[in-house]
Order: sequence, then C-alpha cells, then structure tokens
Amino acid sequence: MSRNAITYKATAMDMLRSDSRLIGGLGPADFGGIERVRARLRKLASAGPAARLGLRVTPSTRQWAYEPDAVCAEVESAPPITAAGIAGALVELSSTASAEVPLRGRLAGEYLLLDLSHGLSDALLPVELYAYLADPSEDPPLPAWATAPVVKSPLPRAFSSWAVRNPRKVGAVLSGRLRASRSASTATTAENTAVPRRIPWTRSPAMATATSRAGAPTALRCWRDRNAPDLSVASMLCGAVANAIAAQGISVAQSLTFLFDCRRYLPTSDLVLGNFAVGIDFHGLDPASPRAVHGAVAHAIENGRPLAAGTLSALSYLRTGAALPATAVDSAPVNADARLTFSDIGRIRQLDGIAWTADPENSQFYPLSEPALPDSVVITSMHVRDTFQVSASFHGNVFDVETVQSALDVALSDPIAMFSGQE
Repeated sequence: MSRNAITYKATAMDMLRSDSRLIGGLGPADFGGIERVRARLRKLASAGPAARLGLRVTPSTRQWAYEPDAVCAEVESAPPITAAGIAGALVELSSTASAEVPLRGRLAGEYLLLDLSHGLSDALLPVELYAYLADPSEDPPLPAWATAPVVKSPLPRAFSSWAVRNPRKVGAVLSGRLRASRSASTATTAENTAVPRRIPWTRSPAMATATSRAGAPTALRCWRDRNAPDLSVASMLCGAVANAIAAQGISVAQSLTFLFDCRRYLPTSDLVLGNFAVGIDFHGLDPASPRAVHGAVAHAIENGRPLAAGTLSALSYLRTGAALPATAVDSAPVNADARLTFSDIGRIRQLDGIAWTADPENSQFYPLSEPALPDSVVITSMHVRDTFQVSASFHGNVFDVETVQSALDVALSDPIAMFSGQE
C-alpha cells in the first residue's frame, strides 16, 4: 500500500462480521448485460469509501484500503439460469466464498448473484445495490445513499440517545444482558453434558426458498387486524415457518435468535451503511407461537436490548480483536434440533420499480446466510412487490434439503393455516 493510499476505519461491528459473507440472488430482471452492471458498480465505488463499495475488507486490521478500480475484479457473466436454478447457484457461491474477496458478482442471464463480505454491511447494502443495478433508467444518477453523509459511530450515538430517554432502564438492560450471556454459557455447557454424542462435521451450505401467492401480504394483514391486532406480521411469519418445519418431522428447539436492525434507535435522517444489526437469543421461547415471539421481541426493543447486545459485542471485539467465525465448530449433534434464527427485512419498497421481467409470483429475491453452527437454520423473510418471500439457510448434511423445502412451500402456501389455531 502506497503512502498516498486512502484507507477507511471499520467499526467494531464491521470487524465482527468480516469473516462472513452476504450472498443473494435476484431475478428475473433486465440488468442490461454484464458491462452495464460493471459500469454501475464502478460508478458507485467512485462515490467514496463511505459508500462501502471499493473497500477491501481485511479481517486482520481495522484500516481497510479503498480500491475503487478493483471493484469489478470478480464480476463476470455466467451461464444463464432459470428460477429453478437460483438456489443451487447461490449454494455454489457460498461453497466457494473467500474472505479475501470483498465482492463477487455473477450475471446468469436474467439473474444477478452477489457475494459480498459481511464486513461491508448488513442486509441494507445488497438491497440498495440491486435497486440501482436493475434500475430501468438508461443512465440513473447516483442514489442518495451513495453520496449522503453517513454516521461513522452509530452505536454510541444510538445508545446515548436511547439512554437519555430511558435513564432508568440503562443499568437494568446492561446487567440483564450480562446475566443472559453468562446464563447462556452455563446452559450450553449443561446441554452438552446432557447430550454428549457428537460426530465430526464440516460445513455443507444449503438453502430452500419459497414465494407466496400474490396478495398474501394484504390477506395476512387483514386477518391479523380482525383476529390478532396486537401481533406483528414478522411474528406470524416466524410462527408459520416454525410450525411447518415441525410438521415435516424436524424437531425444533425451544429457542429463537432474532435479528434486530438498530437503525430503529436513530433518527430516520441518519444514514448507516455499515453493520448495524444484532442478534438476540431467546432461550425457552417457542418459535412456533406468534404471541410468544411478538412479546419477546417487543419487550427487547422497548428495553434497548439490541443496543446492549451490540455494545457488548463491540466491546468484546475491542478486547479480543476476534471476528465471529464463519464456521464455529467441527462437530455436530447426532440428533440435532433445528435452532431457528429469524430475520425479517420487511417491505422492500426499493425493489418495486426495478426492471422485473416477470409477475410478482415469479419474481425472486433470496439471500443465503450460511449459519456458523451445524444445527442452526436461518430464516429470512421479506415483502417484495405483492408477495412474501422466504429463504432458509442451513447445512444439508444436518437437515434434509427436500424436507426443509417442503416446509417452506407449505408455510408460504397458506401461512394463516399454520398458526391460526394457536392464537
């Protein structure tokens, strides 16, 4: 690196994710060919290091080089695929991912597959990238997010803002989060003692995907408003998927990891492009119960638990300098319960007006979030156009791919039927 090279200082939360990947695919859409994709990526990268593209994520240092001219080094054409091939193509990307490569892109006909370092961002950046790369305009200007000022230290800003409004909750949430961490560690030790049988294991990324009928989001909200107005749509989708997985014969653990976007604690005018999502473990929670999930999530948000979890994770990185491992263990339970992680991206309005070439029911936007543990299943849900879309990311040598696929198909065909009897 030359003396005049531009560098960008990554946050602790970026560093925590720097060994992991963000992988996704979208289509069918008119991306205008590989040269247009490359030109738009170069245009975004030229906006500066704060826009994230062009950064070379380096897990060993917080000073990341800004190399915009290299942004398209791994962006290529690939043989065209159809809707039936998107899951397999994403699994192939995950299987061949490297922490040394900040961005890979494969334009496979009308489907664009992206593989980004998780150090660059959370789910926000891929959504914005697809919205720009599939913009039907001939020469769209740089999007506002690429040139607007960003909040460089969002976690302290968000926590201090929340603490000022909730002074009596600060000590309780921090001490409670510390106790929860210690309890989780103790519980894990006890569980391993009670169920000692494990076998050697290596990663085997797999995924299942499903799209609802058009109109399903409106139908689910109408049912909710009539029958359970206090529940969130996210909790109902979580319940539907968990019930469907259990109905297919996969034992589901009584626990749930839920991902929270901490941007909710900042003013809407504050822009954070880097990592600002954290996961919270809820032990003893039935993920198949929308009411239980909604209650736990709402209580956590109200009491600032996502901020506390993010703060403690950042402090842990600053103390140890260790990123979260992409693969955390080398053994798996002989009889694994599925431990669900749920991430609801919500309504993605940025994708409404892009150059889709199919109707809503045949449009696909699926992320693959390979879990670090063999018995984890990461469920990602979103509202795209007039449909719900859900992907499950897991390891195919622990859970059967066809079984998980059948569960998603059932859950998305009639999500209300999967949980309405419980509520």
